[in-house]
Amino acid sequence: MIAVKLRDLHRSDKMAVMSMLRDPQVMRFLGPRRALTEDEADSWFENALTNPTRFVIAEADGDEFIGFCGIKRIEGVFDFGCFIRSEFWGNGIAAMACELAVQRLSTELDLDTVQVFIADDNVTSKRVAQKLGWRVSHSGSKDGEYGGYYRIAR
Repeated sequence: MIAVKLRDLHRSDKMAVMSMLRDPQVMRFLGPRRALTEDEADSWFENALTNPTRFVIAEADGDEFIGFCGIKRIEGVFDFGCFIRSEFWGNGIAAMACELAVQRLSTELDLDTVQVFIADDNVTSKRVAQKLGWRVSHSGSKDGEYGGYYRIAR
């Protein structure tokens, strides 16, 4: 089991972030639903560095970049998301990171105002939501995909 922590994004994370954003498996349910080009990934990283939104997930011991988790305002709506490098999948990291993020965010905002959309095809994220006790509040679509809008349990 890998212990994780949340921290800010560092310039030294760039190679790992770029690799993650260019991985079609990771990007399947994110943004444009495809791997980003090198220029797009570079622009994405620079924007995240200067305008931080979500927390970085990092190894608690070695501080290695694993992914992102938390809230980003998208078109005026607080959107919760978690995405990690594919080489770290299957270790329970997403659930641990989501719990840490919810703990931190619950002191800053009303989590009932936060949107959590999980596409029907995103079986892994649905399992994480179930593990955390999150329940579907209603079904709908987002970015052309059908799925459920989840309520964050505290």
